[in-house]
Amino acid sequence: MVSWYSWIFDIVGIVIAVILPPYLDGIGRRIKARIQYRRGPPITQTWYDLKKLFGLPSIVPTRSPVFIWAPYLALASALAAAFMLPYGAYVPLNYSDNLIVFFYVIVMTSIFLILGGFSVQNAFSHIGSTREVALLLTVEPILATVYGVFAYNSRYLNILGISLHLIPKISLIFAYVVLLYAIYAESGFIPFDIAEAETEVLGGPLTEYSGRLLGVFYYALYVKRFALLWLFAAFLVLPFIRGISPISSAIALPLEFLIVIGLYSLITTIEATNARLRVDHVVKTNIKVFFIGIAILALAFFGW
Repeated sequence: MVSWYSWIFDIVGIVIAVILPPYLDGIGRRIKARIQYRRGPPITQTWYDLKKLFGLPSIVPTRSPVFIWAPYLALASALAAAFMLPYGAYVPLNYSDNLIVFFYVIVMTSIFLILGGFSVQNAFSHIGSTREVALLLTVEPILATVYGVFAYNSRYLNILGISLHLIPKISLIFAYVVLLYAIYAESGFIPFDIAEAETEVLGGPLTEYSGRLLGVFYYALYVKRFALLWLFAAFLVLPFIRGISPISSAIALPLEFLIVIGLYSLITTIEATNARLRVDHVVKTNIKVFFIGIAILALAFFGW
């Protein structure tokens, strides 16, 4: 029987996953402005921008239905991934082995972005989609190895189970560092924003998108970034509560919330002080980190 307080945490988690992502972008924009000695927009500005885009018609330059459906499917994938995460110690969409499903669902957000870019006859869209493919093929193996470390350490394939049963080891410490790197790169933050790259390929896969469809795609990307950061926060906070109860969840949830905001603020600071990498540099760097991930996974297998 499901307790009433589990429903409360589930609803709170869904509200956070739906409402918070654009606010995170707004916080990031404000921090960048401060670093650049500007006043900057309010943290609600991203929501204002999305609301305006949602109310505008979209120009559809192709007959391919993929162009229209890709943003909505990307958003559905990102939200599904966000709902599989623990908010406190309660998960809105919980079932066994959901780490594997989370891995594939979060990837689908990028895949639909790629398909949307390839669905139009535009060189910039194709270049951006090709770059997104390169980023995806080099970052996802890193995430797979790190997920393997967490799963092997806890002996669980469920995100909540992993979070509650992690055992401090050397390999786990390294895994946290590599996971944070992979999240940063997967989210397309500078210097890894090679696909969208407005100054080079005019937005890449999003070049031909406008109005409502562009707003939905932006929203999907914000939710994806949020989901990856919240996963890291859950892995960081929940090992210390060691149980499922309303009190422990009431303590863990605000900590997860603050860690996500703190991480996004740190990421924004890094973004504001760095330039975009070349595509070949991104690929080479990710390959090196992948082999580091393999070494960490080997350490985990040997009990370290």
